[in-house]
Amino acid sequence: MVCQNCGKNLSEGETICDVCGTVAVEQPNNSHNMGELISFSSKISDSAFNSYKNKSIKWAFLFSGILAVIALVGFPVYGNVSGEIDWPNSLFYGMGIGGMFLVIALLQTLKKSFDKTWDGIVVNKDSYTVKERDNGHTSKHTIYKLKIQKDSGGYKKHKWRDIPGVYSYYNIGDKVRHHKGFSFYEKYDKSKDTKIMCAACLSFVDADKDTCPRCKCPLLK
Repeated sequence: MVCQNCGKNLSEGETICDVCGTVAVEQPNNSHNMGELISFSSKISDSAFNSYKNKSIKWAFLFSGILAVIALVGFPVYGNVSGEIDWPNSLFYGMGIGGMFLVIALLQTLKKSFDKTWDGIVVNKDSYTVKERDNGHTSKHTIYKLKIQKDSGGYKKHKWRDIPGVYSYYNIGDKVRHHKGFSFYEKYDKSKDTKIMCAACLSFVDADKDTCPRCKCPLLK
């Protein structure tokens, strides 16, 4: 059974998720679909995924463009009002910061274009609590770590702070596949999952569904 809120796999008899505190609810058995849930899906080639990636790139550049314009206009205005930055230095600062936003968006796009599909296995999961002191106050934070060994060699490590993210979705020993251009790892064996994570938007969707209601991409099953 899987937590309906965060996706953690719960042991038999466990009624409350120890990660997010959600009360577990037994889901109906979808045994007639189990065969198709033990494999890597070919649905990743569906045109909906290409459409989603293209839209994501457009939104990234649009957002970066807006920030660039704000910087380009904001620095000269601030310099003129405050008198702290002389003209045309304020314009140059704005151009530099604005250009940086656009370069970041470009580098992220290039990184995805050079990405590759690869298989691996989850070899380690770890979570621990750290204490931090700030302005006389002590706060506790939970760190979640996930380590995947690539079949081709090397490791991929992930770390989350306080929010477990997809940490709870995977178990040690899970065979997974990273699909080019996505941050998602598809499980080879999804037969015990009542929810499947969407490869595009990372939403958890009921395993008996065929598409993600949020982004309309097909579930990889």
